[in-house]
Amino acid sequence: MPVSEDEKKKLIVKEIESWQRGKMLPDQYCNFLLNLYLDDLSDRPKNAVGAAMRKIGKATGKQWFLSFGIFVLICLVVLHFSVFPLVLQIGLIGLGTAGFIAAGVRWRADLPHRAYLFIGSGMLLLPGAGIAVLRLHGWESGAGPMVLLMVCAIVWIACGIAVRFGVLHWFGWLAIIALYAITLAKRASDPSALEVQIFWLPASLLFAWLSWFIHVKLRSAGTVLFATALILWFMPEIYAALLHMDEQQIQIGLLIKTALLGFGLYRFRKQWMEWVVGS
Repeated sequence: MPVSEDEKKKLIVKEIESWQRGKMLPDQYCNFLLNLYLDDLSDRPKNAVGAAMRKIGKATGKQWFLSFGIFVLICLVVLHFSVFPLVLQIGLIGLGTAGFIAAGVRWRADLPHRAYLFIGSGMLLLPGAGIAVLRLHGWESGAGPMVLLMVCAIVWIACGIAVRFGVLHWFGWLAIIALYAITLAKRASDPSALEVQIFWLPASLLFAWLSWFIHVKLRSAGTVLFATALILWFMPEIYAALLHMDEQQIQIGLLIKTALLGFGLYRFRKQWMEWVVGS
C-alpha cells in the first residue's frame, strides 16, 4: 500500500523530534528542519499530555456534552449501586463487562494498547464488582465466592474464544484450575503424594490431547489449551507445596517431571509445534 505525503511528513517530523529529544542535533537545527516540514508550528507533535489537550480543545459541543453525561452517569451508578435491586446490579456488571470487551475488540487492530487496556478492565470489573455484590448481600461465606469464580471463568473462556483473544481465554482456565484446587482442598484435606498426582496428571494429559483435537476448528485455542496442560503438569507439586507436604518429595518430583517434559517436547517437537505454534 503506497504511503501518502502526509504520512511521510508525519514520519519525518517524528524522527526529527526523536533526534531533538536524544540530543543528536542542536535544538536550532531541529527547529529549522521542523519549519521546513510543518506549515503551521501548532501541528508540531507533542507529548501524550499535549496531544490529549489538543484533542480536548478540538472537541465539539456534542462531544463535551456526551463525555460529561457519561461521567455523571457512571458517578450516579457507583454512588447508588448498593441500593439497586440484585437483578439490576447483575445487569449493570454484565453490561459494563460487555462494553469494555466490545471496546477492546473494536480497537484491537488499530490501537492494540488501548484494546488490551479495555479488555483488562473488563476482566477486572467482573470479579471486582462481583465481590462487592457478595459483600452487600452477605454472601462472602459459603458457596458465593465459588459461584463468582465459576461465572468469571465461563465468561472469560466464552469471550476469549469468541473474540480470538488467547490471554482472556487462558485466564478462564486458570480460574477453573483455582476452583478445582479449592474444591480438592475441601474434599481431600490430607491426600497422599500418589493421590495428588492422580488428581492433576490426567487433566494435564486431557488438555494436551484437546489442544491437538480442537486446533483444527479453533486454531487460536491450541496454544491456550497446551499452556494450560503444562501448568496442570506441574500442579501436583504446586498443590503439594500449598499443603506443606514433604519438600524433598516436591523437589524430586519437579526434577523428574521437568526432565520428562523436556524429553517429550524435544522428541515430539514436530508434532506439537504444528498445532501450538501454528495456532
